[in-house]
Amino acid sequence: MADKKQYFVAVDSKEIREISIDDNQVEYEIEAEESELLEIEELFKTMEGESKESILDFHFRPFDEDKVDHEREVYHDSLIKIYQKIYELGTPDTKKKIDELGII
Repeated sequence: MADKKQYFVAVDSKEIREISIDDNQVEYEIEAEESELLEIEELFKTMEGESKESILDFHFRPFDEDKVDHEREVYHDSLIKIYQKIYELGTPDTKKKIDELGII
């Protein structure tokens, strides 16, 4: 089993860092193996892809609500999965922060 290391995850900027940066972003401290970091990165990529696709669809199909609703749902599901993974790997303080959000 690989050793877990400490990381800081900033969901807003979709960043995973080894050190905390005081840049007024909310960070979540986790302890993770490399494979667990890859899971979070893949979820960020899925979320980012949906966000970009939504922007393009707005320009080309501004009234296609079914498509937009589906994209919102995929984005939301990805976001919830990210918070679930952060919670799973999080420190007690991280778990408390996510509990206070009330999203999972």
